[in-house]
Amino acid sequence: MKKNKFPSDRQAAIQRKILLEGSVSVEALVSEFDVSLATIRRDLTFLEQQGMARRTHGGATSRVQHGADQAFAQREQVDSEAKSMIARAAFNLVKSDQTLFMNDGTTVLALAREIVASDMPLTLVTPGVNIATALSANTALIAYLAGGLVRHKTLGTSGDFTEQMLSFFNADTAFIAAEGFTVNDGLTYSYEADAKIARIMKAKAVQTVILAAERKLDQRDRITAFPAAEANVLITDCQDEKKLSAFRDSGIEIVTAKPRHLAVVDQY
Repeated sequence: MKKNKFPSDRQAAIQRKILLEGSVSVEALVSEFDVSLATIRRDLTFLEQQGMARRTHGGATSRVQHGADQAFAQREQVDSEAKSMIARAAFNLVKSDQTLFMNDGTTVLALAREIVASDMPLTLVTPGVNIATALSANTALIAYLAGGLVRHKTLGTSGDFTEQMLSFFNADTAFIAAEGFTVNDGLTYSYEADAKIARIMKAKAVQTVILAAERKLDQRDRITAFPAAEANVLITDCQDEKKLSAFRDSGIEIVTAKPRHLAVVDQY
């Protein structure tokens, strides 16, 4: 890699690498960025001071997770391959210079990582604290955190402030991760706060894309955000044609996410 003209650009690239890979070594960074050991050590010290990394012997790692972060990380492991496939399929729908809504949750975080790894200029609005943090690693992105009450379980915000800020934006696409999504009950959540955020995003976006692993298509929670037919696209790893045909009959476009090695996404 050629030398980065500005230290801030190189530091942002290193932060992105730590986010995506979990850890980095000084030697590998020296080789990749074609700078001195001292320069890389200064970069890693700066990132640690900014709370973006933790220095280790010979390199750096992402910050150690505690409390809510730890619980969120555990949820990331559930359906992790499905979430990765769905995220890659969702990224294929993103176009340069768009404005996107993204709610909180582990599937949306997987999509955020796909976006961060690209150099596509985008504007993104999210109530997800860790999602906004992840997006900040790429200077090509403009990321807005919809401020409000932070909920420890989801690491997302909610409440009047969050809703008001979301309502200020007009988005091209709303990417909304589901707790439950069925033809009869629509998009459902355990809490009204999550349902309300989903409603606002749908109302203020040209297109609404639901992200749901297969098991979510059998799940219904307490509160309906909006009927299934009001969504435009469903992205899922589900291969069960009987389940999918019911959504298709409701007028929803189905994008079936496939493993990376197949390199194909079926659209119906």
